[in-house]
Amino acid sequence: MAPFTIAVSSCALFRQDNSPGVAFPLIKALKMVNQRLREMDPAVEEPFKIVLIATCNNMDDLKKRIDHYICADLKIEIVRLEKPILKHLEEIKPVLFLSTNEQNVREAISAEYGAATMFQRDYHEYRDEVLRVAFDGDGVLFSDESEKVYAEKGLEAFFQNERDNEATPLALGPLSEFFKALEGLQKRHQKIPIRTYLVTSRGSSSPGIRALKTLQKNNLEINEAFFLSGAPKGPVLKAINPHIFFDDQMTHVEGALQNGVICAHVPYGVKNKLE
Repeated sequence: MAPFTIAVSSCALFRQDNSPGVAFPLIKALKMVNQRLREMDPAVEEPFKIVLIATCNNMDDLKKRIDHYICADLKIEIVRLEKPILKHLEEIKPVLFLSTNEQNVREAISAEYGAATMFQRDYHEYRDEVLRVAFDGDGVLFSDESEKVYAEKGLEAFFQNERDNEATPLALGPLSEFFKALEGLQKRHQKIPIRTYLVTSRGSSSPGIRALKTLQKNNLEINEAFFLSGAPKGPVLKAINPHIFFDDQMTHVEGALQNGVICAHVPYGVKNKLE
């Protein structure tokens, strides 16, 4: 099995003062998964390949920072940003691209790459024994088809749509390939240290049932699901303390960031149309 490529910009991995940046806990945890799996079965290829897209000119200094903070024997491939971002992504073919550059992320999403914008904020300290990744539902794991109903016709129409289509799975969204990579590894290696979470504003009635049936009919399993019925996500995410949480709405992103949670914005769908 070929490794899953995670592309991250140097501006997300490190801050301007050269200290570890907001993407650092996730990349370090992905490397931990590689190392743990290699310890369990030396014959198995490492599941994650990390490609750092460098926006700085001092490549030697960047390599020193990687060796110092992440570990010299856990290699990260470095690509200098010398052409449009989509040209690089076409060559890299990542299941996930992370950057602090919103325009680059929007271009990646438009080209149907799983991508998200990160924000250099303070965050809680993280334990590295398990990789924890949390996802919003609509506009992230799933398409925005139900969000379109809400945007065009209102909340009651949304609930009616979910009742009418409870047994009809939603199309999968922009971060589904990254989720499939995590979930597939869990199925193949039962002791792999990965845990996934669905944290959605949907309630536990028809909207929640439709979300679960979408996962079920795609043969996808999530470790824990939280249906918040519109309640704030920040406190739940603070308790989970994921290495990253993906959401398509900036209100939820801000709520997570205010609770010290690393959160990335997915600029996809009706909630993120630029006027």
